[in-house]
Amino acid sequence: MNLEFNIAVHVLSFLTKHSEEQFNSQDLAELTCLNPVQLRRVTTTLNNQQYIDSIRGKGGGYRANAHTPTITLDTLYQLFVLDKLPTQRIFTGSEESHCTISRNIATTMNKYKEQETALALNFYRNLTINDVIKETLQEDTSNDTF
Repeated sequence: MNLEFNIAVHVLSFLTKHSEEQFNSQDLAELTCLNPVQLRRVTTTLNNQQYIDSIRGKGGGYRANAHTPTITLDTLYQLFVLDKLPTQRIFTGSEESHCTISRNIATTMNKYKEQETALALNFYRNLTINDVIKETLQEDTSNDTF
């Protein structure tokens, strides 16, 4: 899981809950408690995937479309977590090391990483944006209007 995945789920949930409305990026960032730059980076990807509709120019903004409520979280996990190349080294050891552990630890950890990925995708496969909204609203104890 990473921040962009969370932003995507948050924004899609918000837009779905308010599907009759359209929000410009500044208002959407404020209403979802997000940095506008981070929000735009994610909404650009969501729009390119046709997960949301975007209207450009004055009076433009973002809104949910017919597909937004049924997007599964595994597709978002793939897009925002798995398809992102790591910016840092994630495995230790060296194949040239004299130590058996150091020589083979990366192979072992890579197998674990692949299993972790399969578990995460399987977990998210049957969860949709509608499911997130339903569960999130059950958590609510306030009487806010948004």
